[in-house]
Amino acid sequence: MIVHKFEVGDKVLFKAKFTRPTCGLVWRAGTVAEITGIAPSYNNKPHYYVNGVNDEVFSESVFAGRYEP
Repeated sequence: MIVHKFEVGDKVLFKAKFTRPTCGLVWRAGTVAEITGIAPSYNNKPHYYVNGVNDEVFSESVFAGRYEP
């Protein structure tokens, strides 16, 4: 069973730095996004859609945690 740490509507903070960033992650470092959907899980790990964009999927591991202003 895969347990998701975040729920739809949560604001999350991308990690401040990525050791091996993949396409599109560098400019997202340190930014805030809103979880807008639960994506299909890959490799038994939770994935999410953010900011209403459903053609990009992000692993839970790219987030530092919930954003609380």
